Amino acid sequence: MRIATLVFAAAILVTPSTLFPKPAQHDVPAEMETARSALKTAYNDLERAGTDWGGHKSKAMQHIQEAMSELNESEKWAKEHHDMK
Repeated sequence: MRIATLVFAAAILVTPSTLFPKPAQHDVPAEMETARSALKTAYNDLERAGTDWGGHKSKAMQHIQEAMSELNESEKWAKEHHDMK
């Protein structure tokens, strides 16, 4: 029983991520670009969606602009902390 517990504990502590750490990220992940593209598409779709929908459409567009701003800030942070070029 003790041996099995020790083996289990060792397996948890020695994971592939600890044996082979990921290299520093030097570019923007594809998922970030996909998210940026999806936000732009959503914003453009809302612009062409007709009426203001009781103010909710413009509020949604404002949230999208804020999300785009957060993406820009995240890239700035990553460049400062992860040596991105």
